[in-house]
Amino acid sequence: MKLDIRDFLQSSDYKMEFNGQLKEQKSNYDISDLDLIFPVDYDGIIFNLGDEIMLDLSVKYKYNTQCDRCLKPMIEDVETNLKAFFLKDIENVFEDEASKEYFDLIDNQIFLDDLIISQIITSIPFKSLCKEECKGICPKCGKDLNEGSCKCDEEIEIDPRFGKLMDLFNDEEV
Repeated sequence: MKLDIRDFLQSSDYKMEFNGQLKEQKSNYDISDLDLIFPVDYDGIIFNLGDEIMLDLSVKYKYNTQCDRCLKPMIEDVETNLKAFFLKDIENVFEDEASKEYFDLIDNQIFLDDLIISQIITSIPFKSLCKEECKGICPKCGKDLNEGSCKCDEEIEIDPRFGKLMDLFNDEEV
């Protein structure tokens, strides 16, 4: 998806709002391992800041995954934001601006596909839970503890190598 900002740059407007959907992956990033559900919704604002353009982009997406505790399939909803800067003239970069990361503005167009997919990749949650209070599965028998407890709770088996440590808890002086 290309966003042509030629008319915006020639106007006296300082901001332009836009929105749309990414209907399929057309980026250079390989996200075949991510079961992304298309379309991906986005909306943003472009600000004309003189020598540079600032893009403020909000991305909403869903993907198929499984709960990290109980392993049930689920759909994760994520909303993420991105700020990106583009230079109108790359040759007029001052030293203090060199510390900022700029993206290329090619033929007065912003290529949104790669920006959106890279933002999705960096915003995937580390842990996916079907619900905050998910109890997970029993590490011994594999029963889903959300559906009820198992008999393994009653049979606490202590590794004999740690038996002496249990004596610390049986001491009445502690």
